[in-house]
Amino acid sequence: MRRKVFSICVFASLFMVMVQYAPLVQGQGLLGSEASRTLIETIDPLADVILPRLYPIIAMDVSPSLGDATLINRLNFIIALGMVDAAAPYHATAVGMYTRIPRRPGDERTDRNINTAMLHAAYHTLIGLLPDRAPVWRDMLFDYGLNPDDDSEDLDTAVGIGNVAGIGALEGRLDDGMNQRGNYQDTTGYMPVNSAFFLRDPSRWQPGLRLQGAGVYTVQHFVTPQLANVEPFAPFDPRSLRVPPPSASDVNNWDAYKEQADAVLAVSANLTDEQKLMAELFDNKIVSLGLSYTHLVQELDLSPADTARGYLVKVAAALDASIVIWQEKARYDGVRPFSAIRHIYGDELVTAWGGPGAGRREIPASDWQAYLPEADHPEYPSGSTCGCYATAQAMRRFTGSDNLNWSISYPAGGSRIEPGVTPARATTLTFDTWTDFAANCGQARVWAGVHFPAAVEASAAICNTFGDMAFDYYATLMDGTASVRESAQALEVDPWLEASIPPAAQTVSVPPPTTPTPEACEAVSDSILVTSVNSSIECRALDTSGLQLLTGFLDAVDISGELETGVQVCFREHGSLIFLDMSGPVRRMMELLAYRVGSMTCGWIDQPGTVVLFATLLPASQVDGEVKSTIVPLANCQVSTTAGVNFRAAPAGDLLDIIIPLGTRLSPTAKSTGWYAVRFDGILGWISGDYVRTSGSC
Repeated sequence: MRRKVFSICVFASLFMVMVQYAPLVQGQGLLGSEASRTLIETIDPLADVILPRLYPIIAMDVSPSLGDATLINRLNFIIALGMVDAAAPYHATAVGMYTRIPRRPGDERTDRNINTAMLHAAYHTLIGLLPDRAPVWRDMLFDYGLNPDDDSEDLDTAVGIGNVAGIGALEGRLDDGMNQRGNYQDTTGYMPVNSAFFLRDPSRWQPGLRLQGAGVYTVQHFVTPQLANVEPFAPFDPRSLRVPPPSASDVNNWDAYKEQADAVLAVSANLTDEQKLMAELFDNKIVSLGLSYTHLVQELDLSPADTARGYLVKVAAALDASIVIWQEKARYDGVRPFSAIRHIYGDELVTAWGGPGAGRREIPASDWQAYLPEADHPEYPSGSTCGCYATAQAMRRFTGSDNLNWSISYPAGGSRIEPGVTPARATTLTFDTWTDFAANCGQARVWAGVHFPAAVEASAAICNTFGDMAFDYYATLMDGTASVRESAQALEVDPWLEASIPPAAQTVSVPPPTTPTPEACEAVSDSILVTSVNSSIECRALDTSGLQLLTGFLDAVDISGELETGVQVCFREHGSLIFLDMSGPVRRMMELLAYRVGSMTCGWIDQPGTVVLFATLLPASQVDGEVKSTIVPLANCQVSTTAGVNFRAAPAGDLLDIIIPLGTRLSPTAKSTGWYAVRFDGILGWISGDYVRTSGSC
């Protein structure tokens, strides 16, 4: 089998495609009908007509980075499905997934009829998926002597078969859970624990901050989290497939947490030109997964119908893989390397890749960046790795061989990230087998700095199965044994995810805060307003003896009684709210969600306790010659106890009858002068700074 070498610079090639088809984007160009009749019998509709028009539009309208596989996969899947269903009536046994079109006699099974049906089917899926580019899709048919306005559903004709198959594929997936009707907006209510500016939980995903232009920044959002609820191509239950938890991403497992971050730093410090090019190649899903397939089509000299069939198996396997991976990403919400590295080392110097063209150097950990921009979703497990393994297995099953024999060459300086610098000399990346392809794809995510090794390993362990399931179901479509499928419907919410999220606080409609009647709750002062749905609560002034050394303390109130229906507590001053739970023998302290009602700071509670108002981020101050302190939130701080330490309810406050052992590693959430607020055994309290060793930004 001969080896073809594609000598291209990845992005340059895509721009060439855009330039080549620029007139199509403007809706221009029409070939003569006599020439078209000849062409349509000799073309491969997918490889020669559709993909060259589709790829630049994906780059312009769907995913400028060509890395958002979730959107690209579903788009390609529906297009290929329409084409394969349109070809089914011209096959001896095949049936459609959503349409059952009567079989055509043998003398009609010509390339002209099959290509005509597939192009009309593709046209309807493209119009439904990317309607803003209708002129491109109309000219696509005009260019081959076909009429986009011919809406015939006559199943005795290739045009009618194509129209019915394409519309059937599109309508069969309209409500599959991706929310196409709602412009793909999230339907799950996902909310990140961390913000782009503050790492509250070092174990969880932190949205990145991206520079879009001079002084213009955007914050990442979890892309299409609803993908976890999409009905797959193969008939399996995504909830039955799980990956083990990312224990090393749990900050409480400190040694493993640091070890996996150090592994990424070590790779970053020693990147080779080949590793950088691999990272860029596999980040670009059109080039890595697209060109490798079109190469295979040429190697095997596939018929136009088989080109579409192989493509369907490939993209369906990747789509099904991404459904399970997104399910697990939402479940674990894992931290990305950039957040963990900054959390561990703060401004300490680390040795790593220093940025485009900078090579290996010492930089503050807070300035560390991955070789590639981080993807806009949680880290674990790796979606790109899973897509490659699923694709590789699907192609092994479809072709009956592991052989790939694909190479791609880059000129010196042809890198997208380090143009003019990397590679130092012309370099060819070669993949003899699909096994090589998938293994390098997975490792490339670590080389890129966007994944920990465990995320790659977890995906590699499970994702071949998606290639097997996609091919096995495809085989039933081809032999005619597949049952007709009802239109796809969104899956139920993942029971594990639903059970793992604490129930939302009971929503109660309350009037605007007013001074309560004496029977309901006596006002503590003019500065505090309490609104209750019932009259069975009591309010009293707080004993502030344990808080008087904190200038951040502004006001407080004790609330008791029947609070099941909730109480709104409002303070007239600005600040943050802390809740001291009185329901157990030990007071537990937690931050209370604060919101504004008019000019007041308010919070909602549904259990007895103390609501305390603190000034937000007040600096230390001196009053009457005495230095006082405030509670300051912390984001990137670690402490290790150097002795057994008393656990207290407040700085220098009451003992909680708990001794925190020597060598315990903790992540403080706040500090006051000489004291750190930490969570130990589920309890929030304070430890003395005299008995800890700190690291990070403390």
